[in-house]
Amino acid sequence: MKKLIQTSFVLFASVGILFAEGDCQKKDYAYIKESKLEIVLTSNNLQLLKYSDKNGNPRFTIKNLDGTIVAQNMSRLELRMDFPEIEKKFES
Repeated sequence: MKKLIQTSFVLFASVGILFAEGDCQKKDYAYIKESKLEIVLTSNNLQLLKYSDKNGNPRFTIKNLDGTIVAQNMSRLELRMDFPEIEKKFES
């Protein structure tokens, strides 16, 4: 009987930890989904979307007009390095 109680406790504790861990990982994604996505630029069949992360820093996502994401969660520096032609149009 004692072994059954110990096994049940370990099982429930493990399941609780798994649910808690999964919930923590979804919080950052949920924040990005809830923040205001703003279409900043549309050029050459691409859209540049801007939003703020949980610290208030601007982040960028680039997607095709058909909805396929090309790059996401980029800082301004990453945008400048990976997509200089888009960043130049965004500056002007």
